[in-house]
Amino acid sequence: MAKAFGFNEDELKLLLVAVRHMRRTFAEARQKDPALEAYAQLYDDLFEKLRDMAGPLPEKVEDLIE
Repeated sequence: MAKAFGFNEDELKLLLVAVRHMRRTFAEARQKDPALEAYAQLYDDLFEKLRDMAGPLPEKVEDLIE
């Protein structure tokens, strides 16, 4: 599926890492300011879409991105 959007496997991995980082950035902020919840949810949704595009991930990669 990623190739249908013009991403190669390395680019998709980089996108997953970048979105994972943003999700972690929002984790603490979400607890302090509920107004950020909707914005943070966008990153959660994007992360799930990218994971779907990536297809099955090796177990050690799966552990790293969670």
